[in-house]
Amino acid sequence: MPHSADHLATAHSGPVALVTGAGSGIGRAFCLRLADRGYGVVAIDRDPVTADETAALVRQAGAVAHSYGMDVSDASAWDALPAWLAETTGGRLDLLVCNAGVLLGGELDRCEAADALRVVATNLGGALLGCRTLIPLLKQPVGSPPTARGVINIASIFAAISPPGFAAYNASKAGVVALSETLRGELAPHGLRVTVAAPGVTPTGLFAHAAFATPRLAELADRYLASAQLTADDVAEGALRAFDRNRLYAPLGAKATRLWRLKRWLPQRTIDLIARRSRRELDP
Repeated sequence: MPHSADHLATAHSGPVALVTGAGSGIGRAFCLRLADRGYGVVAIDRDPVTADETAALVRQAGAVAHSYGMDVSDASAWDALPAWLAETTGGRLDLLVCNAGVLLGGELDRCEAADALRVVATNLGGALLGCRTLIPLLKQPVGSPPTARGVINIASIFAAISPPGFAAYNASKAGVVALSETLRGELAPHGLRVTVAAPGVTPTGLFAHAAFATPRLAELADRYLASAQLTADDVAEGALRAFDRNRLYAPLGAKATRLWRLKRWLPQRTIDLIARRSRRELDP
């Protein structure tokens, strides 16, 4: 059910951004960054309590905010959203940030089918449904547009390097990249931009709430986190900067950027290298 925090239609006449997975981590960082840029913010999260908390932080920063609790993998929830937005924002939308995601670790044949499908439904399905539902609002003309309008999708460097042990997650994030590439061509004639961010490992609740098939994978995830050099705010700022520059791809973090480029130049060699390194780390 939606949870109201403010009324954008009457209290805000500037640009409006909607962020999924906004209850914590990267999504919350996006909401606060966008508030600093003068956006009214709609914070969406499966947990309505954390969505409300994000909206409260945005209002403390001096911006207008609204929160909405929904599961991004639920098509019927997306179908109901435009009518709610019409009441709360007047139907205006300038930026859609598809960030909601979940993580599953484990060799594919050792993962439960339901868990693997949930990852794909949330990470890829949530972005696909969100774009399908809200692009019509982005296409509508507005009286005083900001510098740019469009979509930011959050993928992962795992979409490019595909380390073993994360098949469902890797595939879902690679799908987000392909979705973004497709939308770039579909939306350009309407003056809309599309950016897909591929951050390196970032300490957020993604890992804390992940499911792992083996303790070794959980330990590997902990090592990834211990060496992480990015923060959620780094990811939000980097993605917004790439969007400002109308860049389609935004690998974020020095290591992730190197791996992204290496995969483009030497695809098979990079995949084989990452696989060997990951197997060594996973061997008891």
